[in-house]
Amino acid sequence: MAGEGSEWSRFLEAAFLAVLETADEGAIVFDGEGRCRMIGRRAGEMFGIDPAAFVGRTRGSVVAAFARACEEPEAFIQAAASAPSRGTSGAVSEVDVRRPRPRTVVCRDVPVVRDGKEVGRVMVLRDVTRERAAERAGKQLQASLAELTPYDPLTGLLNARRFREELEREHGRSTRAWDSYSVLRLDVDGMTALNEEFGVPVGDEVLEGVASRLKACLREYDAIARFDGDEFGVLLPGADAIAAGAVGDRMLTTVAAEPLGLEGDRRVSVSVGGAVWVPPSGESSEDIVKRAGAALAAARSRGAGQMAIDTAAGAGKTE
Repeated sequence: MAGEGSEWSRFLEAAFLAVLETADEGAIVFDGEGRCRMIGRRAGEMFGIDPAAFVGRTRGSVVAAFARACEEPEAFIQAAASAPSRGTSGAVSEVDVRRPRPRTVVCRDVPVVRDGKEVGRVMVLRDVTRERAAERAGKQLQASLAELTPYDPLTGLLNARRFREELEREHGRSTRAWDSYSVLRLDVDGMTALNEEFGVPVGDEVLEGVASRLKACLREYDAIARFDGDEFGVLLPGADAIAAGAVGDRMLTTVAAEPLGLEGDRRVSVSVGGAVWVPPSGESSEDIVKRAGAALAAARSRGAGQMAIDTAAGAGKTE
C-alpha cells in the first residue's frame, strides 16, 4: 500500500510538471524554505529568463532576475520579493514587462498546502496584454461614440458637449437680440452616500428619476443636460433672474415632492445654482456656466435643497 501511495505522489508530481510546461499561465514554484524548485516554460518566455539557470536559487535572487525585465523593476519586487503571511494568497499585481517584448503581466502568489500545512508557494503569471489592448480599444470606441451622439445614455438628456453647443447658439442669439438668458446647474444632494448605501444600480435609477422630474419643469424650448455624474445643466432662453428663480424653485419642489423608490420612502433633493446673462456684457457663454457653478457651490454650502442665483449683470469677462 505504501508503494501505491508513493507511486500516486510521483504521478501527481509528473502531472503538475506537465501542466506547468503546457499551461498558458506561467508559474514559479518555491518550496517551504523559499528556494526555487521549478520555473515553467511560459514564465521564462514572458520575462526572457532561462528557467534552468534559476532552479535551486533563493526567492530573492529569482525575483530580482524577473524584475530586471520589467519597465518598473520595483513594482515587481514589491509584488513578489517577500512571501505573504503563511496560508494567505498575495494580492494580484499588474506589471509592465519591457523584454523580451513589451507585455502586461498579472502576478499572484498562492500557497501550496498539504495536511493543513504550507509546504511552498507558487507565483502564477498571466499575460493580459491582449485583454488590456481590447479594454483600451473599447474605451476609445465608447469615447468616439460619445462624440457622435448628443444624448446621455443613462438619462436620455443632452450630454455636456451638445449642451454647450446649444448654449453657444443661444448666447449668439441673445447678443444679437439684446435679450437675457439664464443657466442653472444642479447637483443631487448626497449622491455619493446613496451609491455607497444602496449600490450604483440604484443610484442610476435615482438619477433617471431626477432627470425625468427636472425635465417636466421646463418649457419645450428650454434645454437640459446631464453634465457629469450627478450634475445637470439647464439653459433658459430669454429668462431673467426672476424667471430663473421661479424655475429653480419649481425644480426643488418637484424633485423632493415624492420618494424615488429608496428604502423607507427616503426623499431626494437637489441643490441649484444659477447665473443670468444680461446685455450689454463682455462675458462668454462659458463665463456664465462658471458663475452658475460658483452659485451652486454657494447653495450647497448652506445645506441640502438650497438655491442661489447670481444676478450680476456681467459687464466684463469674469476671471
